[in-house]
This record gives sequence, C-alpha cells and structure tokens, in this order.
Amino acid sequence: MHLREHEIDRYLARELDERTLTGMDAQASVSLPWNQLLARRAMEQTGWERRGFLGRLVRIEPRHEAIAPPVQEEELKAA
Repeated sequence: MHLREHEIDRYLARELDERTLTGMDAQASVSLPWNQLLARRAMEQTGWERRGFLGRLVRIEPRHEAIAPPVQEEELKAA
C-alpha cells in the first residue's frame, strides 16, 4: 500500500471512512515497515523522537532561531 503524506496524516487523525481505516489498521497490524512508518510519522506530528541506546521517547522542542534585535540609529551614533 503506497500512500502520500496527506493520506497518512488523515489516517493518523482518523479522518478517513470506516472501511479505509479498517483496511489500513489491518495492514499496520501485520506489516512491520508500515507500522514503523506510521509510528515515525505520529512522533513527528506530536513532537516526540526516539533517542539513545534504549530508544526512549523524548519530547522535542521546536527550534526558534535567535534573531538579534535591529540596531537603532542612536546606538550606532553612540558607538
């Protein structure tokens, strides 16, 4: 079963029709690669990641790039 990202997202959100959800649930229960893909995708969406030797779940904080405030003219003249 080959799905696009938006289809996987809809599956994880349980937004598909009941028949499709049942089929995808059955596929996930017997296919390790499919199950791993879904788990990886779900962790990405919720901000979790497996780390370390034991593969423990760790909450990932979103990165915020540090942006320096603009330099004011007065500061430039004072320097």
